[in-house]
Amino acid sequence: MKQLIGSIVNNRYQIRNTLGVGGMSVVFRAHDLLEGREVSLKVLRADRLGDQESRRRFYNESRAIALMSHPNIVNVCDVNFEGRLQYIVMEYVDGVTLKDRMDQKRTLSPEETIHYLRQILSALSHAHERGVVHHDIKPENILLLSDATVKVTDFGIATVPSFEDDSISDEAVGSVHYISPEQAKGDVTDNRSDLYSVGVMMYAMLTGKLPFDAPSPVDVARMQVEKPPYPPCKLIPELPIGFQQVIFRAMAKNPSQRYQDATEMLNDLEALEADPDALFPYPKEYRVPGKNTKKRKGIAGFFRALYPEDDDTYVFARNNQLSVICALLLSALLVFSGVGLMVAVVSNLYQEYVNVPQYVGMSYDDIEASYEVAKNFKFNLQYEFDNAVEEGIVLEQSPTYGESVVSGSEITLVISKGGRNIVIPEISGKTENQAIAALKNAGLTYLRKTEVGNVALDEGVVLRCEPAEGTEVTEGTTVTIYVNVRAAITEAIMPNLIGSSKETAITALYKKGLTSVSINEVQKDDVPEGQVISQSVPADSVVSLSETITITVSKGTGSAG
Repeated sequence: MKQLIGSIVNNRYQIRNTLGVGGMSVVFRAHDLLEGREVSLKVLRADRLGDQESRRRFYNESRAIALMSHPNIVNVCDVNFEGRLQYIVMEYVDGVTLKDRMDQKRTLSPEETIHYLRQILSALSHAHERGVVHHDIKPENILLLSDATVKVTDFGIATVPSFEDDSISDEAVGSVHYISPEQAKGDVTDNRSDLYSVGVMMYAMLTGKLPFDAPSPVDVARMQVEKPPYPPCKLIPELPIGFQQVIFRAMAKNPSQRYQDATEMLNDLEALEADPDALFPYPKEYRVPGKNTKKRKGIAGFFRALYPEDDDTYVFARNNQLSVICALLLSALLVFSGVGLMVAVVSNLYQEYVNVPQYVGMSYDDIEASYEVAKNFKFNLQYEFDNAVEEGIVLEQSPTYGESVVSGSEITLVISKGGRNIVIPEISGKTENQAIAALKNAGLTYLRKTEVGNVALDEGVVLRCEPAEGTEVTEGTTVTIYVNVRAAITEAIMPNLIGSSKETAITALYKKGLTSVSINEVQKDDVPEGQVISQSVPADSVVSLSETITITVSKGTGSAG
C-alpha cells in the first residue's frame, strides 16, 4: 500500500489511501486529476500478473460492467491492461456493504429488506437483459450509500455475452453459502442462478441466519443441492407467510420452478410491500409445514425429544449411525453412572467449532496480539513479495473467512514482504529505448520527460533520471527519465478526434503534450453517447502546447438506460 499511496498513475490518478485488499487485487481511493473527482482504483496484484485466470477475471469484470449503465450498478470509468500496473477505475462509492449492515442489526425488517432487494433486482434485471449473469450475489458485493441507495459490484466471475471464454473455473464458482445448486454441481447456469442467490440473501436478511451452514464448504455445497431450507417462519414466527413463499420459490432446487426473471420476483415483493399479509398461489410446501404430533417410540422418539421444535425433514441426527450409538451409550450411562458421568462423556463427544475471522488486509502484529486468536487458532505463516501491499499485511488465508473449524485448527496466512528492492540501473547516456528496456527488465516503470540538455548530444539520449541511478527502490517504482532535446518543444500537430470516444481523445491529446483539455457535452440523438462530435482546433493544424483544446462530446438521446 505505502508503495503506491501518494503516487500518480498514468499521469492522472493520484492514489490517496487503501479501501480494501483481496486475494486477487487491491482497491485504492484515488483522485482523478483530469475530471476532478474521487474514484476507486482496483489494481491487479503483482503476484497475480502471471496467473491467466486472475487476468481473465480482472478483464471480465471491466467488460461486464462496460456493457451496463444503471444507477444500481457501479460504473467503470477507465481501464488499463498493459504493463506491470493493470487497473480498473470505477466510481467511488462512499458507504458500507450490506454484510456490514446485517452484522450491525442481525435481522432486517421486511420494509428495509424490500427496499434493498428492489434495487438489487432492478440492477440484475438490467444485467440479465444484456446477457450478463453475476454468479456471486452476496451481501459483501452489495454496497450501501448513506441515502440507502444500493450499488451492485464485483462482476469478476460474471458470464458475458460473446466473451472468448464464458466458462467459470472451479476457483471462481462463487461463495458457497449463496451459490445455486447448479453452480455447486458445475452445471449450466443462467439468470435464475442469480435469483437463487437473492433468495438466500433474503433469508439471511430477515432471519439473521444462513439457510445452510456446516463445518466445511463441501458440506454446505451438498446441502445447497440436496436439502430444503429450514422454514424462516419457524425462526421468526412473526414473519408473514408471503415472505417465506417468495424465499422458497426463489430457492427452488429446479431452476424451472424458480422465478424466471428478476421482474417476476420484484412484483411479488411489491405486492408484499402493499399488503404484508398477501399470499401467493404457490405449492403448499412453500408455507409452514404442519407439526407432526404423532408420538414416536424408541430411538426416533428419543431424538424427537431432543429436537422438539424441528420437523422430520430437518432432524438429520436421528438417522446417523453414530448418533444412535451415542444415544444408547447416554441411556446406559444414565442408568449405571448417573447424570454427572453422562455430562462428562457428552462433553468429550463434541468438539467446539469456531468461525474463522477475516484476516486478509489485517496486520499480522494485530492478529497475534488478539486473545481470541491465541485461544482458538494456530498459524502456518508464508511470505510473498507484493508491490501494492505493505510489509506485514495478510494477503490470503486458508480456511477462508466465515468457515467453521474445530477450535485449535491451523490457519495458513500468506503475509506480504512488501515490494522487492531493486537498484536503478545505469541509463544515462543511453538512448531512450535502451533506457526503457533496462528499467522494464529491472521490474520498474517509467515516466518520460524532455529537457533541453547538451547540444553536443544526440536528441533522444537520456540525460539523467529521478530517483538517481544506483538508488535502491521497491519493484514497480516509477522512474522519471529526462530525454535530451536540442530545443524546447512548444507546438504540436493537432490529431483528428472526431468519431473517437472521449477517453481515447483525451489520451491522444496527452500523448501530443496537449494537457489543457475542456469537455463540452451536448445532446445529440444520432451520435452514440461518449463519442466526440467536434474539436476546437482542426486536425493536422499546428497548435501551441499551452492552448486549451475543447472537445464536444455527445450525451446521446438522454433516455433512461
